[in-house]
Formats: sequence, structure tokens, C-alpha cells
Amino acid sequence: MAARDAVLEAVQSAEEKETAYAWFVKGFIFKEIYKQIEKANPYSENRELAVEAIERSLELDALEEHKGNNLKALSYIATTYYNDAVKLTKSLSYHNIDEPIVFFEKYKALDAVVNPGKSYIQQDVEMYMNLGKGCRLIYEKDMEQNVAYFDRVVEFYKRALELNPEEYSANHNLAINLYNRGVFKIRKINHNTEIFELIAIQEECVTYFKRSLPWMLKANELNENREETVKGLLAIYRSLSNEEQAMFYEDQLESILKNRGE
Repeated sequence: MAARDAVLEAVQSAEEKETAYAWFVKGFIFKEIYKQIEKANPYSENRELAVEAIERSLELDALEEHKGNNLKALSYIATTYYNDAVKLTKSLSYHNIDEPIVFFEKYKALDAVVNPGKSYIQQDVEMYMNLGKGCRLIYEKDMEQNVAYFDRVVEFYKRALELNPEEYSANHNLAINLYNRGVFKIRKINHNTEIFELIAIQEECVTYFKRSLPWMLKANELNENREETVKGLLAIYRSLSNEEQAMFYEDQLESILKNRGE
């Protein structure tokens, strides 16, 4: 840590604090401390300090003498923010549900400096889908108590589809999640369910099935005659008591299986 302290002292002096080189060295040292010691810590202060120093060096580097090295360091740090965002989507909890987006936005802000003009739409779509999957895991731990996380599942898939309505997986997964929520409600019905409660549950289930349908139809349009999508449409139409459409997709499913030799 001696190098860290020496650089901190150097950039405080009147002569050094306004030089691009001093801030470049400061950023490099903080980056290396993070890389060698704190890489497993997504909340590393040294990583944040490295970014501040590199950005300051770029501002002061009128002749762009250190630009290449600064951008190389910034690219490395940007990638670490991206990796942390992805890791967090795979281990979401009640306490960190919004953190992946924070890290992802930091990644984009830094990467845009290195790659000006780059589009992040597809990465945004993938991030929202990963968040949807992560919230689904929380919801499934207790589908009654954690219903708020089901709402987040729907929210994240819809945000992905706002960016790319043609994303097959987002359409299909949103449809499946809505359909399964209806199925869950149906399975709560038992011999103790009173008639008025039964009617309310049935109406709620139908609402979920109807909400599911357009997304599954869109998925089928994007990837026609895919077995999982045809099965989904068959299940939805049967749940909606639309036997004509159910028969249509049942015939399609039989044709798919026959052509595959099953």
C-alpha cells in the first residue's frame, strides 16, 4: 500500500495535481490494488477511486499522451462492472434486487467512453431477462408471500420487450410466467373453497391466461412450429375453454412429433 500512499501524496501537491500523468498513475495503482486484492468485492472503493482518477487524467490529457493506456484501464474496469452485474442477477435476494442495474449502468457509462456510439440495446434486453429469471427464483420460494416478485418478473420482461419486441425468449418466458401464475391460483382450489371465492379465483385465472396469450402468439409468430410454443398455445386455449383453437394446436403438435419420429 506504500505506492498507493505515495501517489495520493503526489497528486495533492500544487505542481502534480493538475497533470494527466499523475492522475494516470493514481488510476493505474488503484486499478491494480482492486485487481490483485479486491476483485471479488463488487463494492471496492479502490475501483471507484481508479475510475475517478482515470477520468480526471483523460480530462487533463490535452495532447492525449496517456489516452491509450487510460482507455485500456477503463475498458478493464467496465468489464468488471458488467461481470458483477451478471453475477448479481444469478444470486438475487430481497436485499440486492436493484443492484445489478446499478452495476450495469456503471459498465455502460465507462464502456461508452471506450466505444463511443456503441448500441447497448441487446445487452439491456439480456440484462432485463436475467433480472426476470432471478426474480422468478425468489417468487418460487413462496408464491403466496412473494407475489411482489412475480410482478417484478412481468415488469422486467416487459422492459426487455419494449427495447426489442422481436425477442423470442422474452415473449415466450413472459407468456409462461403469466400462464403458470394462473395455474398456481387454480391449484389453490380445494373442497374447503367457498363458492364466491371459487368464482373469484376462476375469474383471476382466466385473466392470467388471457394476458399470457398474446405473448405466446407473438413467440409462435417469431419461431413458428416450435414444440414448446405450440404446447404453450395448446395449454392456454384449453384453459380458456376454446376447444377449436386447442384442437388446431393439438394437430400441429402431433405433426411436429410425427415429423421428428416420435
